[in-house]
Amino acid sequence: MLNKMTLQGLAHIGEFIGGIAIIISLAYLAIQVSDSNRLLRSQAHYNAMMLSQAPGTMMVQSPELSDLVEQCQMGKEPLSSSVLARCNQYTLMELNGWEYLYYQHLDSSIPPQLWLGADAYYRNEIQTKAGYTRFWKDYHIAYAEPFHSYVVAIFAEKNDVSGQ
Repeated sequence: MLNKMTLQGLAHIGEFIGGIAIIISLAYLAIQVSDSNRLLRSQAHYNAMMLSQAPGTMMVQSPELSDLVEQCQMGKEPLSSSVLARCNQYTLMELNGWEYLYYQHLDSSIPPQLWLGADAYYRNEIQTKAGYTRFWKDYHIAYAEPFHSYVVAIFAEKNDVSGQ
């Protein structure tokens, strides 16, 4: 009978130790998942910054491109088809960066401050530069919902302000 109690007692101790090991394993797994999530948010932040800064980097590196984009954005006419094509491709890259930031914001993958600053920048561009209106008229089909409606609403705000 003593051996039976001893074996049964050892079995209970083993179960207890096994339970503690499972709890420790789950805690370790939770830490790993948390670290992975932090790294993914960091990568999304980096991606957002690189994508949204690429057009500006191009302008800094090319005075010629900077002059062309300025002509387009200020609404200067007439523009040759090749100048307009370059400007449209540039603006497409710019708005693609904004779109990426928008979806990362919806997923809470970037800091809210990054979104607020970037969104304010692009809203200001739309409000103050005529070239965005021309671009959006021709290229709005490149953007799907819900980003498309978000930008349409910003253009509507611009028209409300300028129409008053």
